[in-house]
Amino acid sequence: RWESSSSRAVIAPSAVVGKRAPEPTMRWQEDPDPEDENLYEKNPDSHGYDKDPVVDLWNMRVVFFFGFSIVLVLGTTFVAYLPDYRMQEWARREAERLVKYREAN
Repeated sequence: RWESSSSRAVIAPSAVVGKRAPEPTMRWQEDPDPEDENLYEKNPDSHGYDKDPVVDLWNMRVVFFFGFSIVLVLGTTFVAYLPDYRMQEWARREAERLVKYREAN
């Protein structure tokens, strides 16, 4: 005999032994989404941009051209030729010029 601690309900052993939990029914279905095809089987040199090997190669070249040539080369050139930050270099040159002028007079 089993007795619940919270509700003090008593369940007779014959009631528990005779019943089993119903087993869940499984319905097998086909996967609606097919597996992704492996591009490396068709094109072992795939870069992951396109299924067509020629388009894939050109996409990789374009990405690396713009990624390295344009961003890195032109970006560092832009930063190198930025104007004098807060005119610090100009202020030093002007101070040296004024010191030389005052020493001469």
